[in-house]
Amino acid sequence: MVDLDKFVEDCKAALKTGNPAARVEELVAEVIADPEGLDKAFAAKVKGPTLQDRIIFGDDQLSVVQVATVPGLRSPVHNHCMWAVIGVYDGEEHNRFFSDAADNGNGAPEEIGDRLLKKGDICVLSADDIHAIHNPLPTVSSAIHVYGGDLVNREGRSVWNPKSNTREDYEINRLQAYTKELSGLA
Repeated sequence: MVDLDKFVEDCKAALKTGNPAARVEELVAEVIADPEGLDKAFAAKVKGPTLQDRIIFGDDQLSVVQVATVPGLRSPVHNHCMWAVIGVYDGEEHNRFFSDAADNGNGAPEEIGDRLLKKGDICVLSADDIHAIHNPLPTVSSAIHVYGGDLVNREGRSVWNPKSNTREDYEINRLQAYTKELSGLA
């Protein structure tokens, strides 16, 4: 079984390196190489179904989260304002990337690319990346997400209203409400 306490400690140590995201990427590669062990380790740590319940470690410098996306889940466009490393260990996570809405003159985010992550794939996001995720499968998909900061309370984050495409201040409850709406779960 994967030792998540050791993983978190190794991620904390990575924060002291010159390129923490690159070191965390290596650590994520190690744990997703044992998907069954990672799943068992998360089962022992996850407290419930909400995103907040799935944060196994979080402080101002680091967040480690088990992300389980139900079939058809779609998130709104959002940013993190911190680097992130995503490692899929079961299923798929489709990431769509967007330009900053302020750059295109009309205020709406513009899609600039995408990447489908399958089991065993890793994606590193920069602090400037803006994205939305989707589970295209008829089954739950699971990933480990590691962020270089506080996922829930990071200042300066944004979410784009899916109806108006306007930028709004990020708030975890707002993100979850938009996700339910976009996913047909509301």
